[in-house]
Amino acid sequence: MTKSYRFGLFGHPVKHSLSPVMHAASFRALGLEAEYLCFDVPPADLAEQLDARRREGFDGLNLTIPHKEAAVSLMERLDESARLFGAVNTVRFEPRGPVGFNTDAAGFLADLAQSRGVTPAGRRVLILGCGGAGRALAIACAREGATELLLANRTVSKAERVAGDIRRLLPETTDLLRVLPNELAVWTRHCREADLVVQCTSAGLHAADAPLLTAAAFRPGQLVYDIVYTSRVTPTMRSALEAGADALNGAGMLVHQGAAAFTIWTGLAADTSAMRAALEARIYGV
Repeated sequence: MTKSYRFGLFGHPVKHSLSPVMHAASFRALGLEAEYLCFDVPPADLAEQLDARRREGFDGLNLTIPHKEAAVSLMERLDESARLFGAVNTVRFEPRGPVGFNTDAAGFLADLAQSRGVTPAGRRVLILGCGGAGRALAIACAREGATELLLANRTVSKAERVAGDIRRLLPETTDLLRVLPNELAVWTRHCREADLVVQCTSAGLHAADAPLLTAAAFRPGQLVYDIVYTSRVTPTMRSALEAGADALNGAGMLVHQGAAAFTIWTGLAADTSAMRAALEARIYGV
């Protein structure tokens, strides 16, 4: 008998999510009988709702804000990725209980490799914004062999905490880390010197947002990766392109982290082309 899959997404709020659109496209392309449902789960209900989906026979879940860190203590077991990044965005239900994974960094690295054929290895990397996503991608870049890792955040203490986490998790990378002061001139100077700039703040979620940095901060020959994907060209990307830099938005990261989750759940390869086409059709109308 053909296997029928059940997946879901927990968030609060969650109605804006594009994950169902992407996964449905991949299911169709692969000829799978599967569903992907969204559940608005308040933080106080997370443990109860995880158990409810397990009892209902779900194969796996994705977790988004505000559940990624809270879920860590609710897992029967953590994959190395969840232990490293201190957050769970993918849950696989196994007989003994839920197992937690984190595919955010894997999605970022896969998109860099597929879209531009590059990795952080051997590059000077600047992380702009040290929240949850910035922390994960900073750890990933350090782990992948960046030669220098600069952390910039308006609240400098948050960047210092991320630097401390990286030194604890990856002590061999201590010498490559530097936290920048919250000074626009300093950010601009170091941004121009970086080979890979990763924009991890919410700047650009709305089309009218100002770019995080102006064109003066960028140069030809560098790659700017903006994890925001609500516009094909975000405000920060536009500044980078004006200066002659290359730039990508975060749509590919979203696709590849979803595809990695699908493989964790099923052992199958997702159809990333179908996922990307469905995502772009929904966001950009193409």
